[in-house]
Amino acid sequence: MKPIADRLAALFVFVFSLSALSAHAQTNVAFPGRAVAITVPFPAGGATDILTRGIAQRLTEKWGQSVVVDNKPGGGSLIGAESVARATPDGYQLMLTISTLIQAPHLRAQNTFNPVQSLTPITEVARTPLIMVVHPDVNASTPAELVTLVKSQPGKFSYGTYGTGSSAHLYGFIFNKQTGLDMEHVAYKGEAPSVNDLIGGQIPIVIMSGVGAVPNIKAGKMRPLAVTGPARAPILPQVPSFKELGYTGMDDAGWFGLFAPAGTPNVIVDKISADVRAVLAEPALKERMGALGLELTGSSPQTFQATVARDYKKWRQVVQDSGISAN
Repeated sequence: MKPIADRLAALFVFVFSLSALSAHAQTNVAFPGRAVAITVPFPAGGATDILTRGIAQRLTEKWGQSVVVDNKPGGGSLIGAESVARATPDGYQLMLTISTLIQAPHLRAQNTFNPVQSLTPITEVARTPLIMVVHPDVNASTPAELVTLVKSQPGKFSYGTYGTGSSAHLYGFIFNKQTGLDMEHVAYKGEAPSVNDLIGGQIPIVIMSGVGAVPNIKAGKMRPLAVTGPARAPILPQVPSFKELGYTGMDDAGWFGLFAPAGTPNVIVDKISADVRAVLAEPALKERMGALGLELTGSSPQTFQATVARDYKKWRQVVQDSGISAN
């Protein structure tokens, strides 16, 4: 009979070998073995949909399995989000959405959906700023000049956005609060109607995306004052950020992110994250999405999870302070 020390050593080698094999199997997980669906909780044709379809096409080629896009709009993006949260956590039902995900729940009178608990962040996909623009007849070229103008004519100025409780609406509230303005918010059903009214002179100020703003800025139909986000936007490098001008609470660019249901195995989340980040690094996709005002990013699941948790708390406080409700 072998000495106890020899038997223990042999047992250690056996256990170590099993662990190594397990780790190797995890890093080489056979995923996907069938079609993968990515839910977009918005109608087809928007920036989120276009971005998702671009990524889905490249993943289809990379994985050798179909990656299909499933549009499920409604409920401020929560109808699609809740359907994904209820899906089997195996990586075959994903969602690509925007930071509305962590704002919309706070706008409900009864908040029963917590995206931090119900979904697993996979990777941040892209970022894009919002832009405060004015009609060319508005005598202001900077936010400070706008503040002076609005205060000189109380009750005359209002600002439009693409919806109640949207990021644009919340940033408008933040701007109003820290500058002492009382501009009335006008909620439109989408960005296009707000742009039409701005160009037509029915509303003097709009907070909107770069996708819709850039062509109209170049055509002289609107004037940009500043962008949200930590720095100037690549799509509008000549326009200062609110942050550099000394405004607070407006230094977050809106993110686009990929999610899976809570409980999805880490090995699958890590594989999807790595593969998507490889796609996001492709020059052709970067150029195509850059033309839409989207800066492709990519992040680890852990980094994106921290971003989601931080932003969920931030916007909860903003919504509570504003009293804004989607009900």
